[in-house]
Amino acid sequence: MTRIWLALFMSLTLSTSAFALGGGGGEPPASSGSGSGSGNRFALFFNRGDSDEEAPAEEEEEDDPRAFNMPALVVPLSAHGRLTGFAYVNVRVRAADGQNVWNMQENLHFALDALVRAGYRDPLSNADGSDLDPDHAREVWREVLQEIYGPGSIDRIEIRASDTRLLSN
Repeated sequence: MTRIWLALFMSLTLSTSAFALGGGGGEPPASSGSGSGSGNRFALFFNRGDSDEEAPAEEEEEDDPRAFNMPALVVPLSAHGRLTGFAYVNVRVRAADGQNVWNMQENLHFALDALVRAGYRDPLSNADGSDLDPDHAREVWREVLQEIYGPGSIDRIEIRASDTRLLSN
């Protein structure tokens, strides 16, 4: 009987906390992007609501059995050989026809490591180091993923979201 009460209490506490942190179905709180709140700012950034016009196409892509999300990548930004900040990037990869997506996902940790290392080897930022250069990043990441998974294994790489944090001078 005590376990039931404890489970009920924990359930109410967690649901109340989630609602207070912006998980109550509405827009995230205005101060979620900055400040010292205890919410997960990284999750709030990537869970922003998009326009309703893009939702059906995005739902079709989410159901694609050949596509999978990479864990978030942290990419250094630089200009003239100096670190200017970091970009936190949400990437989705679509495997080419005939590829075993399950094997690709099973080796995802190797791919993630290789993508992060590539970002440190080859600068993926724009010329002034203020943001990620998405075209160059996709090109570099495609080469790296094809080294791991094999030639012609990657159909498409999408950058779903990117959050840039510049260093203060």
